[in-house]
Amino acid sequence: MSDHSLRVGLSRDYATIRTENASFYYGYEHSICADCGETNSGEFCDDCEDADRYWCFCATFDGKEIIIPSNKLGGDSDYLKDMFNVSEGLMIGIGIIFTQYKITL
Repeated sequence: MSDHSLRVGLSRDYATIRTENASFYYGYEHSICADCGETNSGEFCDDCEDADRYWCFCATFDGKEIIIPSNKLGGDSDYLKDMFNVSEGLMIGIGIIFTQYKITL
C-alpha cells in the first residue's frame, strides 16, 4: 500500500476504511457477547450458546487497537439507533475516536 492509498469497503454487515497509518472497521466480525462480555471474532460466543452479541467498532493505529461495542457508541446521546446500520456505526466510531483520544501524527 502506498503512503497515499485509501481503501473503503461497504457491505450490508460491515464497513471499513483503511489507510497506510490507520484502519477503521464496524461490523459483525468483531463482536462482544451480551451475556458474558467476551470479545469474539466469530459469529458466535465461544462460551454462551445463542447469546446476543454487540457488533463492534475497531480502530487500529500502529498496531494498537481500540474496540467499542455498538451499545457504547454515542454514550448518553445514543447516536447509534440501529446496530445493523454499518455506515452510521463506522462514522460514529471515527467521531468518538477523534473526540476522546489524542491522535499523534
